Amino acid sequence: MTKTFSDLLAMDKVARQYGCALKPALRAAMESDLRFPARAASPMPGEPLSDAELPTNVTRITGTPAGHERKRA
Repeated sequence: MTKTFSDLLAMDKVARQYGCALKPALRAAMESDLRFPARAASPMPGEPLSDAELPTNVTRITGTPAGHERKRA
């Protein structure tokens, strides 16, 4: 997505010279997304949490049960 946003902002810069451009709020949102990506905004735990450390309203999602095969359509 960063390459797409970079390309769109570069095209917007050229288009502004000819009187047309992206909506300012959209341009600002795209620029801020490039500066502060969501994947870098939240801390990642160094080691997995045990079930006792999870809050009461959180349910751990487990993998598929042993012997279970995914069927293809």
